[in-house]
Amino acid sequence: MVELSPKLLNSVTKPTRYTGGEWNAIKKDMSEISCKFCLTLPDVYEIGMSNLGLQILYGVLNKREDTAAERVYAPWEDMEEKMRESNIPLFSLESKFPLKEFDIWGFSLQYEMIFTNVLNMLNLANVHLYASERTENEPFIVGGGPAVYSIEPMSDFFDFFVIGEGEEVLNEVVDVFIKWKNTGKIGGRRGFLKNLLNVKGIYVPSFYEARYDDNGNFTELTPMENAPNIVYKRIINNMDNAYDMRPIVPYMDIVHNRISLELFRGCSRGCRFCQAGMCYRPVRERSREKLTELARDLIDATGYDEISLTSLSSADYTSLTKLVDELTETFCDETVSLSLPSLRIDSFSIELAHKISKVRKNSLTFAPEAGTQRLRDVINKGVTEENLLNACAAAFKKGWRQVKLYFMMGLPTETDEDIIGIANLAQKVVNLYEEIKGKRGVKVTVSVACFVPKPHTPFEWFPQIELDEFIRRQQLLKEHIRDKSIVFNYHDSKVSVLEAALARGDRRLSKVIETAYKMGAKFDGWTDYFKFEVWKEAFDKNNLSMEKYAKGLDFDAPRPWEITNPGVSKKFLLLEWQKSMKGELTTDCRRGNCTGCGVCGKLKADVTLAKDNENNKNEVSEKTFSEDEETLYTYRARIRKGEELAFLSHLDYIAVYERAIIRAKLPMAYSKGFHPHMKIAFASALSVGVTSEAEYMDFSLTKHIAPEIVFSKLSRELPKGAEILKLAERKDKTALMAAADTAKYKAQLPYSGSLNDANTAIAKFNEAKSVLYTRITPKKKREKDIKFYVKNPLTIKPVDNYLTVFIEIKIDKNGSVKPSEVLKVLADNFNLQIKPDEAKITRYELLSKNKPLL
Repeated sequence: MVELSPKLLNSVTKPTRYTGGEWNAIKKDMSEISCKFCLTLPDVYEIGMSNLGLQILYGVLNKREDTAAERVYAPWEDMEEKMRESNIPLFSLESKFPLKEFDIWGFSLQYEMIFTNVLNMLNLANVHLYASERTENEPFIVGGGPAVYSIEPMSDFFDFFVIGEGEEVLNEVVDVFIKWKNTGKIGGRRGFLKNLLNVKGIYVPSFYEARYDDNGNFTELTPMENAPNIVYKRIINNMDNAYDMRPIVPYMDIVHNRISLELFRGCSRGCRFCQAGMCYRPVRERSREKLTELARDLIDATGYDEISLTSLSSADYTSLTKLVDELTETFCDETVSLSLPSLRIDSFSIELAHKISKVRKNSLTFAPEAGTQRLRDVINKGVTEENLLNACAAAFKKGWRQVKLYFMMGLPTETDEDIIGIANLAQKVVNLYEEIKGKRGVKVTVSVACFVPKPHTPFEWFPQIELDEFIRRQQLLKEHIRDKSIVFNYHDSKVSVLEAALARGDRRLSKVIETAYKMGAKFDGWTDYFKFEVWKEAFDKNNLSMEKYAKGLDFDAPRPWEITNPGVSKKFLLLEWQKSMKGELTTDCRRGNCTGCGVCGKLKADVTLAKDNENNKNEVSEKTFSEDEETLYTYRARIRKGEELAFLSHLDYIAVYERAIIRAKLPMAYSKGFHPHMKIAFASALSVGVTSEAEYMDFSLTKHIAPEIVFSKLSRELPKGAEILKLAERKDKTALMAAADTAKYKAQLPYSGSLNDANTAIAKFNEAKSVLYTRITPKKKREKDIKFYVKNPLTIKPVDNYLTVFIEIKIDKNGSVKPSEVLKVLADNFNLQIKPDEAKITRYELLSKNKPLL
């Protein structure tokens, strides 16, 4: 097990990325486990923890008594540096087990720009990069996620891939592994992989030989040892039976720090550039009853106060208005807000948007994708300029002042007229606001991505435009956006050029990826870390061309991604290509006849829609808040912040209690307005890394509940490291921050010097009239007199090889000093032989006029 010292955690940014122990995280006794499975999204914690798929698989695997699923994410560069310096291998969050000790290590491959992170994580774990080089003592490396539909560039690094949805197939993989393990691991690693060939949806690259012609063009993947010619994806047919889960609640803020309520899977809109729309078919909706039940369970299990209605095109859910009504009614007394990630223009309901923004009002997001009607028809968008302007008009009348518009540049047949059309359309939205409101004040954000001809789409045969042409078109659009109300954001075209090569490449690119990684490429999806010149050199060193992979394809040309098939037929894709050239639209099969894409027949699946029961009421009464002054009941709690939570920031620590209060179903009082906040307050903030036996929290309830009941309910919902020590009702209205005037700390440090030397150093500090210290932050330097804030003389207590320093610090309206700063001046100015960064600091009391706050 890996031990993380306070010194190490104090030296890195966002240390809670690595500490684990979150609410709903599961830690099992590994000695009783048959299959140790680690799940990974190869990016930083706050991105990885926002992924719904991994949360689902974590719950599915941990429901098995014979399996332990744990997590790991890519360490940020400062943590990686410390790990390599100290020879700390990559470890899991739950048990701190080295990754090399796991049986199976699964990577969620969301898109191509995280490929080098996979190699970096394997290296950090001391696992061989290439599957062919791994020994019996190394984990099997499995990949899943959207990128596996064109995964040949990464196939040499993975033992196998899961194609499609993983809830059922991963259980089958674990069954095969445990049977192979319990029967003596017959055939070694290859024996296990051969057994996996009997599991549908599993692609094992080592059972296929890639072949090329004399000109270096890919020709075929030849299966060996009875491997299937094509691996079709796995899906879950009945979404109502798909899963129930208790999502892990992070201590720190993450990208999507809310509940994701998955309305359905699949999308049949048929946008011709969209790989997800083709690969995730067919549409399978959950029933309203199941979604309402799930929403209730998820709020109770997490303590979140926001639900995101998640799917590829959430506004297309058959019974969305009624679902929103039911969820609004269910949570109307709990200040739980709803959000939609984006809105389809032609299925937009302003009344719906108005309902979901009753508690919190956000900007509206639309995706016209193209600037002219001609090009929108080419891509089968199925919306008009009139649709967009009508939706914006209704929104502006309801009070919205911010609109985000998403477009794509470089689409097949695009001309300069289409580019200028983006600017014209955005300007029309600005003008519309001024016409309706009679004044300026709208903000229109235009975000433009670069087209990548993704496999398994009707546009896979089209070429990507060259880098210089992307840059020219971006500049052209910029020149035509002249109104200051329009904000223009555009994607780095260099990233898209590389993405196209990696998405359309063959196995030879594995050497390119390895070369780029060894030259320093990682976190390629992060603008500040993307190194295009490194990638160009990596292609050159391996005698391959990035541009060649982005060129157009003949219709009969072999394609390396044909081995993994989402079920949509080539015949359908070619038909859609032909219709795009004529500007013909294809209807959504949910609203009309079958379009013949082939997925239902191939996968033996059906489009499943939620029943829109007309007997259900269509409207619910809107929740109104009384303007009368509420009678509130205020409580004060003395709470503990243990080592498990020591590296949480003050705001993250507050969130722990806010979510616990929601889970405890306490009738919490909130502020009024569009952004209501809990009426909760904490005393003086602790520094990161400091524990406490004397934190204090005030909070108000709208109903009177006996303190002992509040204590019991809230205590049950707190994670390790958070504990209520004492709780009482308060009549005094004095604010905690204003009341606290003294904090008492004890700092334990390793000490090998003499007691006499320590006493001398402490005495000199106590006798000094002034001790100046310069606090340096990223924004400024500030000089403070330490002695002004140290209330009483310091004292020390030696125990074995440790020295405990007791410090009393004054708190006033101008702030205070940190105990770590006192320790630093003791070491630097008074020659106390200690290392302040090795101190374990605890606040053991917080006082007001020499009395505890409770």
